[in-house]
Amino acid sequence: METINLVTEIQNDKSEFNDVIINFDANSFDANHDFLKNRLYFKNCTFENDVLIEYLNKKDFSIQFHNCVFDGELTISNCDLNRLQLSFLKSIKNITIEECNLENIIINSNNQPLTGNIKIENCVVNKSILCESLNILKGEFNIDLFNEKIENQKNFQILFQRSSFDILNFSHTVFGEYSNFQRMKVINSSNFYNCDFQKSYFDEVTFGTNSFFCFCKFHSTTSFKNCRNIEKTNIKILNCLFTSMPYFNNSSFNSLEIENTNFEKKVSFDLLEVNTIKLYQVTFLQGAFFDDININFIENCDRKSIRTIKQEIQKAENRIDFNRFKNYEMATYYKELNWKKNFVDKSILYMTKISTDFGNSWSKALGFTLLSALLFFSLFFINENYNNSFDIKNWTQFTSGYFRFFLVTDFYNPLETDRVYLTNPLSWLIFIFGKIVIAFGIYEMIQSFRKFKA
Repeated sequence: METINLVTEIQNDKSEFNDVIINFDANSFDANHDFLKNRLYFKNCTFENDVLIEYLNKKDFSIQFHNCVFDGELTISNCDLNRLQLSFLKSIKNITIEECNLENIIINSNNQPLTGNIKIENCVVNKSILCESLNILKGEFNIDLFNEKIENQKNFQILFQRSSFDILNFSHTVFGEYSNFQRMKVINSSNFYNCDFQKSYFDEVTFGTNSFFCFCKFHSTTSFKNCRNIEKTNIKILNCLFTSMPYFNNSSFNSLEIENTNFEKKVSFDLLEVNTIKLYQVTFLQGAFFDDININFIENCDRKSIRTIKQEIQKAENRIDFNRFKNYEMATYYKELNWKKNFVDKSILYMTKISTDFGNSWSKALGFTLLSALLFFSLFFINENYNNSFDIKNWTQFTSGYFRFFLVTDFYNPLETDRVYLTNPLSWLIFIFGKIVIAFGIYEMIQSFRKFKA
């Protein structure tokens, strides 16, 4: 490709450049000369060294780079423009847009993988930031705007759908009426700090390993539906405010942590799947839906979080999930108790755990009852017959006595056909404890069957 001097070409009244290598000498370029027309347009160009464009203040002016390669750094500084477009980027190093007032910014790579950094800082963007199909495989994309200066936020849009980022950071950004991140993919981390959202859509986003929403306000519909990365994604929502109804339906995360956050309207977590969840000082003013939520590692969750979910499910009169989370709460409480300091509560919950898994399994309760009865009756039988010689024919006496042992209100000797009381104190002790354990097992089994009853 031919190498040209950009300043010389512009002075010769040229504003479009195709298939050339640009030698850009910023020190000799007076950006506000009258010979500049309404745009600079670069197509299929390669910029070998750093590019600096600053103090270009023309409201109707556009700078467009299409299918270009930047071997050095590109800096747009202190400019007032209509449009800045970097489309179908092929290669970048560092792109910095700072202290500018722009109507529109368009950045994309047509899904071409890029390595490098893009930063939009201390700018006012009045109408749109369009970053669709932008793929930064390695590097950072940072946006720090002061969009509260915009007169009409309803006309402002941010679109990032179908883009991929290694690291994505938004801070001090006032999003307009509509922002769309649908089908975006984050490889490493994303951070939204001190941002204001109106209608915002994060549907089908693959969040990175760590994603943070800190000190953000969501003033309209917010959707996190069908976001799926159960293996890696850790979502943290800290010190945020949701004034309208958000949706987390049918999404899956490794962990979801919400702290010091207020939901002023209803919030939906229906069909959410997480490995762990933490809710700390979260206010649901109009309630929350947790229908069919699935927590894979409930043992790693704290009791306060489980209790919060249980209370919201109870408000929604969801009897099935309420019983499930009541049992989860007992399991987490059991884990917190200490045998030495909380022996009574710990022992009661331990019996519930080994008998029915905190009310989750009637079959386990049946097995517990049969085995416990067999153990105590065997001890009882041995104690009553230890002076007698062993006779295999006694198995009929053992079997009939074993089944009679299940009659918890029968206090007669189960080895006798007549109503005969026991005389051996040790036999009485084994007999009474066995009856108590059998009664406990039968009660827990009945409770397991009644788990869906009011």
